[in-house]
Amino acid sequence: MVGKEDLHEKAVALRNRGFTYGEILEKINFKVSNSTISCWCSGIELTPSQKDRIKEKQRNFKLIKHLISKSIKDEEGARAWAKEKAELIASNNLKNLILSGTMLYWAEGYGSTGKSAGFTNTDPQMIKIMMKFFREVLGVEDRKIKIMVRIDKRNDIGRAVNYWSKIVKLPLSNFHKTEILETKNNKYPNGICRITVYDVSVRRKIDNLLKLIKDKWAPVAQRIEQHTPKVKAVGSIPTGGTIKI
Repeated sequence: MVGKEDLHEKAVALRNRGFTYGEILEKINFKVSNSTISCWCSGIELTPSQKDRIKEKQRNFKLIKHLISKSIKDEEGARAWAKEKAELIASNNLKNLILSGTMLYWAEGYGSTGKSAGFTNTDPQMIKIMMKFFREVLGVEDRKIKIMVRIDKRNDIGRAVNYWSKIVKLPLSNFHKTEILETKNNKYPNGICRITVYDVSVRRKIDNLLKLIKDKWAPVAQRIEQHTPKVKAVGSIPTGGTIKI
């Protein structure tokens, strides 16, 4: 067990090397108070370079303290702002579900034109929102929804499928055969969840929702897109060939 005399000797030695009181406390695992360190080291004369170092440390400490305080205030402000906006969203749940579901589909959705609609993601919260969108906004019946899990072979496949089954609230009979992947980083232990809705009317409804939203909030971009000529590169890719990236 380290005695007080040993701590005193260590503190004095560190101060003679130009350490700040805070650094000394850290080195001795805060076994005495700051006032004790100050008392032990009060008579020690520091060199000019040691004094300069301590002044710089003190300036940096004040700056760090200010930045931490500012960060805490910013976080509190952001939390209050988000709470206020979330309360506005809650006042019209269906309207916001329509908008959020359509926007998510625009960003991450897929499908074969006029045949199916789908959504793929690793985020369970996003998957929950899209399932709610499909069920409550578009009125999709569970029998028309199929789920595929795409997952790295190193993970527990059975556990991952059961995990997504709970998230989408569908039985395993609604699941396609799992797609096994070989990835470099294996970042997603639960794999990727792919939702497919086999209903032509659903795809049409989403396409029309997207068009209306684009026309309302991005009309200029829509006009540019509609009048941009489609350019086809001739001879750059052999017919029926593959591209290696």
